[in-house]
Amino acid sequence: MMVLVIDLFRGPTAGKGLLYWIAGLGTLGALVSLSCLNGTCLFSTCAVSEPVSSFAGFLKTDSLALFFKMIILLATLLTLLMSVRYFKTNTTYSAEFMAILLFSAAGASALASAQEIITLYISLETLTISSYLLASFMKKDKGSNEAGMKYLLLGAFSSALLLLGFSYLYGLTGTTVIADVAKSLANQPVSPLLVLSVILVIAGLAFKISLAPFHMWTPDVYEGAPTPVTAFLSVASKTAGFAAFVRLFWVGLSAQSVLPVWVGLFAVLSAMSIILGNLEALPQRNIKRMMAYSSIAQAGYISTGFLAGGNRGLTAVLFYLFVYLFANLGAFLAIVIVSGKTGSDKIEDYAGMWKRSPLIGVVLLVCLLSLAGVPPFAGFSGKWYLFGAAVEKGYTWLALVGMVFSVVSLYYYLQVVRQALVSDAKDPSPIDMNLLERGVLVVCVILTVTLGFWPRPIMDVAQAAATSLFN
Repeated sequence: MMVLVIDLFRGPTAGKGLLYWIAGLGTLGALVSLSCLNGTCLFSTCAVSEPVSSFAGFLKTDSLALFFKMIILLATLLTLLMSVRYFKTNTTYSAEFMAILLFSAAGASALASAQEIITLYISLETLTISSYLLASFMKKDKGSNEAGMKYLLLGAFSSALLLLGFSYLYGLTGTTVIADVAKSLANQPVSPLLVLSVILVIAGLAFKISLAPFHMWTPDVYEGAPTPVTAFLSVASKTAGFAAFVRLFWVGLSAQSVLPVWVGLFAVLSAMSIILGNLEALPQRNIKRMMAYSSIAQAGYISTGFLAGGNRGLTAVLFYLFVYLFANLGAFLAIVIVSGKTGSDKIEDYAGMWKRSPLIGVVLLVCLLSLAGVPPFAGFSGKWYLFGAAVEKGYTWLALVGMVFSVVSLYYYLQVVRQALVSDAKDPSPIDMNLLERGVLVVCVILTVTLGFWPRPIMDVAQAAATSLFN
C-alpha cells in the first residue's frame, strides 16, 4: 500500500528507486520476522512449540508455514531485484508492478498458513489473479498479452474445478476445516462422490504447480510473460501450490480409506510430468521456453517426495524447494541480465558468454547442472533425498523414471552451457552488472555448491518443519 500511495506523489520519472527500496525493505522485514516466532528460531532444529493462530484458527503459522513463507519471500526479493534491470529497458508502470507482485506474495504466504478450504481458496486466488496481471503486464507486447489471456482462461477453468471439488468435499463432511475433514472421512466409506471430489481438487491444484497433463499453459506463459514474472511463477507459485497439496492431502485426505483414491493418480501425474517435461524441453531453442518445460519436470521430481509422504518425504520436498529456489532464480537472474544486453532469449545468443562475463558463465554452469541433478551440486542432494524417500515407500519405479530422465535433462541444460563456455561470441562486448546483482549471483552459486557438500543444516530445519505437520 505504501508503494501505491507514494507513487501518487512522485513525479513521472523521479522516485522510482525509493519505491524499490520500500518494496525490498518491506519484503526483507517480513522475511526477518519469520526468523523468530514465540521465542523459537526458525533456524533451530526443533519445531515451533506454540504456532500463532488468527482469524478463529483459519490461519496458523507453524514451522511448516514458516519454511514455505521463507522460500516465497526470498523468491519475491530476487524477483524485485530482477525487475529493476528489466524495467530499465522496458518502460512500464513499475509501481503497480511492485504492488501486484507484493499482493501475490501475500496471497502465497497466506496459503502456506491456511487451515480451512475457503481461506485456502481465497489465498490461492489472491496469488493467481495477481499472477494473471503480472503475466500480461507489458501492454504493448503481443507475447505478454497472449500469455496473460491464456493464463487467465485456463486458470479460471482450473479454479472452477477446484471450487467444485471443495463444494463436494464440504457436502460429504459438513465442515471446511481441513483437520475436521480428516476426522469426518475417517468414519466414512469411500463413495463415488468422494472420488470425484478428490479428482477435481487434484486437477485444480495440479494446474498451479504445472503437473502434466495440466501443464499446457506453462510454456506459452513463461515465454510471453516478463522474465521476472516467469522467475516468480517458477518458484513462488510452485511453492505455494505444494503448500496447499501438503495441507490438503497429508492432513485432510490422509485417512487410510482415502489414501488409495489419490496416491495412484498422483504417481501417474508425477511420472507424466517427468517424462513429458524433459522430452518436450529437448528441441527448444528459446531459453525461457526451455526453462518452462524444465519447471514441469521439476514439479514431477518434487511430487515423488510428496507422494512418499511421512517425515522423510516431506523433509525431502522442503529441502528440494529450498535448493531449487537458488538454482532456478540464479539462472533466471543471469537470463534477465543477458536478455537486457542482447534483446533476445534465444539459446544461440548465449554463445561466448564466458568471455563476455565470466560470472554469468559460472552461474549458468552451476545452476543448470544443479537443476539436472549433477553431483556435487545441491540439486543432486535434493534428488537423492526425494528418490530415496520414494524407494523407501515402495515407489522404486517412479524413482527410476526420475533418475533416467534426470540424465535426459542433461542434454538440454548442456546446450546452454556449451554455448556459454565453448562457442565463439557473436558480440564480444562485455556485459555490465551492478554490485548487488553480482552479489546475488555469487550467493546463488555458493549456496548451490555448499548445500551439495553440506546439506545437513537446511535438512535439519526442513525436518523440524515437516515434523510440525504431524504433531
